Amino acid sequence: MKHTYIIAEAGVNHNGSEELAFKLVDAAYNSGVDAVKFQTFKASKLATSYAKQAGYQEKNTGKTESQLEMLSRLELSYDSHHKLIGYCKKLKIDFLSTAFDSESLSFLVNDLGLTRLKIPSGDITNAPLVLEHARTGCDLIVSTGMATLSEIETVLGVIAFGYTVDKESKVSIEAFQAAYYSERGQKALKEKVTVLHCTTEYPAPMEDINLEAMKTLAASFKLEIGYSDHSKGITVPIAAVAHGASIIEKHFTDSKQRKGPDIICSMDPKELFFLKKMVFQLV
Repeated sequence: MKHTYIIAEAGVNHNGSEELAFKLVDAAYNSGVDAVKFQTFKASKLATSYAKQAGYQEKNTGKTESQLEMLSRLELSYDSHHKLIGYCKKLKIDFLSTAFDSESLSFLVNDLGLTRLKIPSGDITNAPLVLEHARTGCDLIVSTGMATLSEIETVLGVIAFGYTVDKESKVSIEAFQAAYYSERGQKALKEKVTVLHCTTEYPAPMEDINLEAMKTLAASFKLEIGYSDHSKGITVPIAAVAHGASIIEKHFTDSKQRKGPDIICSMDPKELFFLKKMVFQLV
């Protein structure tokens, strides 16, 4: 088996603290993983003051507040991003981040120079933002939590269109389909896209994981596959590697005693190190 690329998902587990973000980079580096990934967004572009937290977010953060208030607390400045990517380069660990809005996407590509991007499950039906991602020419990791096979094919069509069709060309569902089925579109997808199976529950219970879905994704789209994990512990991501995952993405924290929306499904540094060791032995 070939190398499995392990992404330590810091996400928003820094709780808006630059100091804690640096500690998470250190923890990821010391665990021997390939990359540490954050989330880049402008809270004001994602939520209104009227949007409520999801139930699991209220429970896991220990706060009752609006989505806007929560996201504002978790937002990292662009200056912090510059410092973090510089530190990652020094340590020789890959820096990745997910952009949740157009401004953040432009910043990651044009200011930080990222060449690999992650499209989260929540944006898989956000065709305009997906198209912007594809038009950067970057390699893309596409998470598919909650998406049907039809929706995944549609988003791959958007990506194929963005990779292969002139920016002045008319955008339409038919054009996306034509790009997806074209020889050039398929070639671009195979060269640049990895599709991740994902169960969108925090934490994801074992009975809902269904790693067999990875085989369905591989058979349906003939692309590299991986797994974005929200379960507790290391059992499921290790099993995902045995199912052919070329990428594993797993939330982690420096301490499970912290409060945060994703802490409950996060590994601590010891678990992350053990995951890396087990995956290395498996492949």
